[in-house]
Parts: sequence; C-alpha cells; structure tokens
Amino acid sequence: MKQIHLNSTIRTEIGGNSAKRYRKSGQIPAVIYGESGEKNLLIDAKELAATLKAVMGKAVLIEMSFSDGTESRFAMLKDLERHPVTDLPVHVDFIEVVRGKPMHATLPLKYSGESYGVKNENGVIEVHEHEVRIKCRPRDLPEFIEIDLTNLKVGEAIHLKDVKAPEGVEFVSNLEDVLVTCNAVEEEVEEEAPAAATSAAAAPAAATSAAPAAADAKK
Repeated sequence: MKQIHLNSTIRTEIGGNSAKRYRKSGQIPAVIYGESGEKNLLIDAKELAATLKAVMGKAVLIEMSFSDGTESRFAMLKDLERHPVTDLPVHVDFIEVVRGKPMHATLPLKYSGESYGVKNENGVIEVHEHEVRIKCRPRDLPEFIEIDLTNLKVGEAIHLKDVKAPEGVEFVSNLEDVLVTCNAVEEEVEEEAPAAATSAAAAPAAATSAAPAAADAKK
C-alpha cells in the first residue's frame, strides 16, 4: 500500500467569487466527504500538483491533515475538476477511507509481458478493460492489478476470473468480464475487380475494330 501526506487549510468562505480569489492566491478549493463528516478545504496548488503526480495511474491512500487541529483522515481522490483552457485543477473532491474498515476502490489494470500470440502468431492485443473494482481493508490496498500477457495466444482471452487477487483483496467487478484478448490479424484479400474491368474495357475496342471490316465486306 502506497501512502502519501497532504496538508490542508479549512476554507471559511464559500462561493464562486471567493473560489476565484483563493485560486489566484495559489489555493485550490477542495472538499472531503465521509463517515467523519464533510469539510471544505484549501490545498496549496504546488502541493496538490505533486500529489496528483504521485497518484496518477495508481490507487494511493492520502493521509490528510487539517489546519483546525482535528485528527487526520485517510482519503482517496474522488473527483478532479480542471480548467477547460489551462487544464489546471480548479476543484478537488476526496472520499474518506476509515481505518480498519473494508473499503471499495477502483484500481487500474497494468498489462505486462509480450504475449505468445503477438510474438509467434502475428496476433494483436486488444484491451477491453482498464480498471477493476475491488474491496479490501486500507492496509491491503494495492496500487494496481498486474496482468501477465506472456502465455496469451491468438484466439484466447483473459477474464477477471483468471486473475489471482492479491492477498486481502476481493474483486467486486463481474468475474466473467473479458479484460484482454489476442486476435488474429486479418490479411487483405486482393481484389480481382481491376482485371475484370480491363477485360470489359477491351471488349468495346474489339467491337470497334470489327466494324470497319464489316463495312468493307458490304462494298
């Protein structure tokens, strides 16, 4: 389980105008929801950028501390709103994770290895799922689920039921879900249309050349 720390300040003013002022001063409005109640927060823009970089492509627990001195909470990133032009964060939602209690999370799937079908059978990999829903205790939360493609042959698929869950982790997604397949590459069939068209074009020419001969015969 990867864990990082994030400081926050309690946000005292609510509303669009105050949010703009906060962002101009380098503070990003945020909210944490959960069993312990809702808190309106401000996160330093630079610290938030570092946190987002650390959690990208992974499931990571964030230990959040608060400026009002209340007990820190574990949380996960729930939603991130970005500016449509600059792509910079403008608002963040966090969901609380309660220590010692089972939690639900969505983990990224990481595919590794060159499949037998690609290496030896001219196959191509098609990924059907990029995430999987799981249930576990916070201490057992993995960063991702790794799928080994090495033995996958053309015409075969890997279902979620074929994947061994890490210790302490239960898959919540449908076990029959197809995660990835190895497909045969369809060979292009040469069309005979051009040859047929050439024969068709030659026919009028033959008829034209025969016309003078017929005319001479009548003289």
